[in-house]
Amino acid sequence: MHRRQWLSQFLGSGIGAGLLLAGRPVSVWSADNPIHNEPETQKSIHKGIAWMISAIQRDGTVGTDRLYGPDLSCSAITGLMFLSQGSTPYGGEYAKYARKVLHGVLDQIEHRPLAGTKVRERTLVQRKIGMNADVFFATLFLSEVYFEANEEIDVIHAALAKLVDHIGRSQLKDGTWGTESWAPILGTVLGWESLRSASSAGFPIHASAERVGESLIKDLRKRPKEEDGWMHHFYKEASSLRVLYSMGYRDDPHFLSSADKLLKLITTDRRAFQYAGGEEYLSFYLVTQCMLMELQPSWKQWSPTVRKELLRTQNADGSWTGHHCITDRTFCTAAALLTLQSTNHQLAISDL
Repeated sequence: MHRRQWLSQFLGSGIGAGLLLAGRPVSVWSADNPIHNEPETQKSIHKGIAWMISAIQRDGTVGTDRLYGPDLSCSAITGLMFLSQGSTPYGGEYAKYARKVLHGVLDQIEHRPLAGTKVRERTLVQRKIGMNADVFFATLFLSEVYFEANEEIDVIHAALAKLVDHIGRSQLKDGTWGTESWAPILGTVLGWESLRSASSAGFPIHASAERVGESLIKDLRKRPKEEDGWMHHFYKEASSLRVLYSMGYRDDPHFLSSADKLLKLITTDRRAFQYAGGEEYLSFYLVTQCMLMELQPSWKQWSPTVRKELLRTQNADGSWTGHHCITDRTFCTAAALLTLQSTNHQLAISDL
């Protein structure tokens, strides 16, 4: 049975109350999708994937940052990008590249020090999202391929068990995964997503989803500091919506207000695209996951607007540039492609 057909069977296995699904959400665009078959978008996607393929190292690792080189975060998000296109390590148009990336991710996990060991040098993504950012992305990717694996299933199971245990132990009492990075809320959101995805793959989880939701809504309700610009608020509010939507806060006035503000920003102000860094590209994807599931008329503006702006800002070589913070083009390009391919509904995590 295909992994995505197993989703509902495994969602209740261990992450605690508040994580069960009533059923698979259905996008308002799923039956007749004007974006999925739009020629310009498909051309952009294929061009972007071709650039990503050129960035994959011989050992399957990915990352072009001049200081840090290949990075587990970049490798894992590249694997997610291939899955969202419809290619797994075992089938599909780009299967051979997805398989190469899988091996690269597994090798990097094997050499990644976890609990009790201090990491000497943080990567760019870790400095901006948090020390466990790479672990979160790796868990998301491996959870997606777990039920599609054949001879690697034991290796993937061992890697996932190791990562899930570390993530659970690393959660703080306030529900977050620390505040030592530039965009810690993104780390908390990814921590939630990674554990929920691992739960859907049948792994027992020892962490609190409720505390994550409580922490995010509390932060969302704070009055913004006058000195904080739009950029600081964008990634914080956008990423928070992804978790709060799935945890039953979708009718909260602060949730709705944030959604309205984000829609207004992207439809009236191009700065979010002109000056986007990896945090913004990732936030585009996280919000798109929510917006595609809702029947609210105003939310229908999100995906077409983001699609148009992403196509407009794509580089001639097929990549997307990070203008601040996470500037690694492999990370930014993979996140942009995840956003453009969201309407494929290939990733089970989109339904969490």
